[in-house]
Amino acid sequence: MRSVLAGTAALAAVLATDTQSVQAQVSSPRNPYCIRDGVNGRGTWDCGYYNWQQCLASASGAGGWCTENPNYQPRKSRQRQRRRY
Repeated sequence: MRSVLAGTAALAAVLATDTQSVQAQVSSPRNPYCIRDGVNGRGTWDCGYYNWQQCLASASGAGGWCTENPNYQPRKSRQRQRRRY
């Protein structure tokens, strides 16, 4: 019985400490800034912000802090190629 309880406690400890790395995968790669809420970063990601000022304004009312999006991928500009006739 003790070994079952010890194993369950160890599993719970591992799962509790590994949550932050899993949540980092949730953010959208489209926008460069995110709001994180919750204690010690264990809350949710809201990555709908195009600039730092927009993020700060929302964070002041929502109770959170701004951070750079770890999954941000800037769009590559498409250049039109000229066709020669």
